[in-house]
Amino acid sequence: MNFRIDEHLVTSVRQCLREHCDGAIFDRETILSELNLDSLDLLESLFELETHYGKTLSNAELASLVTVEDLVKVFASSISQA
Repeated sequence: MNFRIDEHLVTSVRQCLREHCDGAIFDRETILSELNLDSLDLLESLFELETHYGKTLSNAELASLVTVEDLVKVFASSISQA
């Protein structure tokens, strides 16, 4: 995929995750499972991001999420298509 990742998007995703992850320190390469998020916290984070960016993640997109970077990219791709 060839799209530009806006730093505002990165900040937005990180802030959303930070609200749910009990103070874990992370960057874009951090694996989502290392964020101390329980399943409800992860779903709430994803729902907030979906609502904010007006994009519903497909099952394939959800299955592809491994790192914070993956999460940023999935929303960046939807913004670039708008």
